[in-house]
Amino acid sequence: MKQIISITDITAYLYCPRKVYLKLVKKIKEPPTKQMISGFLKHKIFDIFNKNEQVMVSSILNNLEEKEIKILYNQHLTSITYEVLNNYQNMVKSFSINSQELIKDVLKFMEREINLRAESIKKTLDLGFKGKELWRNLKPKYLTEFEIISEGLGLKGRIDRIKFDSEILPYEIKTREEVYQSDKLQLAAYSLLLQEEFKREINKGIIETSSLLQEINIDENLKSQVLEIAEKIRNLKQGDFQSNFNKCKSCRLRKECFEL
Repeated sequence: MKQIISITDITAYLYCPRKVYLKLVKKIKEPPTKQMISGFLKHKIFDIFNKNEQVMVSSILNNLEEKEIKILYNQHLTSITYEVLNNYQNMVKSFSINSQELIKDVLKFMEREINLRAESIKKTLDLGFKGKELWRNLKPKYLTEFEIISEGLGLKGRIDRIKFDSEILPYEIKTREEVYQSDKLQLAAYSLLLQEEFKREINKGIIETSSLLQEINIDENLKSQVLEIAEKIRNLKQGDFQSNFNKCKSCRLRKECFEL
């Protein structure tokens, strides 16, 4: 069986192959930080959110206004956040995670996602569908922070957003405005994973920043690059790459790296 390569390791390889070598070959782990733990907790929250959304939507039996649907989602998300914080309270305490700040961050991050879902639900309610039929006929549907893995491809990733409509559309969401080649490769990797999962060809994706939506054509060249880089990572050996020492200043593995 192929070694499973994370999509984040592919983008990390483009930035610094040596860091990926330290992580995957030398098994050197970065020390956990408050930011990393906050990210871990958010991923747990989004996982539960995705898994429970069908039940929540199917419970809507009245023709709610869009504003009321958003309130329902925010209440649902807040409840999940408290549940996760309670389940990982030792971790929260050890890294001095501020619960209220985490809830605020989660709700802010999910604001766009909730708006999209509320709009879709309102349109489907107006067509006369409620309860289980509402979920069954909901278009488009969205998934957030969707984790996906393929043993056949030897890849795994977590997709920021997927839109299910007449086509399946992966999104890569960035806080910066610049669009890099690595962003396009991420989308290509997601398309490969989604193609295998849903047995449908996927040839485009969206990079979303705070000010624009850029549609990216995902051709076979981009998909091939993803698989080639993944194979390079599987065969990484010390001395196979050159280091860019300009990137070392902010690296948390700098000490371990220089000792090799």
